[in-house]
Amino acid sequence: MKSVSREQHFHWGIIFPGAVSTMGFFLIRQAFMDIPREVEESAIIDGAGPIQIFWKILFPMVRPSLGVLSILSFVGSWNNFLWPLLVLNDPQKYPITFGLYQLQGAFSANTRLIAAGAMIALLPILVVFIFFQRYFIQSATSSAVKG
Repeated sequence: MKSVSREQHFHWGIIFPGAVSTMGFFLIRQAFMDIPREVEESAIIDGAGPIQIFWKILFPMVRPSLGVLSILSFVGSWNNFLWPLLVLNDPQKYPITFGLYQLQGAFSANTRLIAAGAMIALLPILVVFIFFQRYFIQSATSSAVKG
């Protein structure tokens, strides 16, 4: 059995608290509550089992909300500053936001270097948003008031 070093445990201490959020539970709960009960009842009448109902009917209907949750969770954890600072011991593993913070001195700051670092820190967020943009737009249009 492979032993896990102490440093690897700290990565789990950063990942797990950011993986679950109260807002995420509320968002996904609301997405499931918005699905009419008749959809599930019609699937039962058609002979679908509970797992089939979830994976083939309900899950595709809440996929836009999962995309929005993915974007918001990633941005929140990417910009997290304090929690990794408390959990990690090795300065080489601190997040990029802490590195940008350290570029600013008490009496001076190299604004060009900080702006370049901020643009580099923005790239993963843009990639995730571009990947989930379609779900974000679908979620916004499906939750619009229909009248």
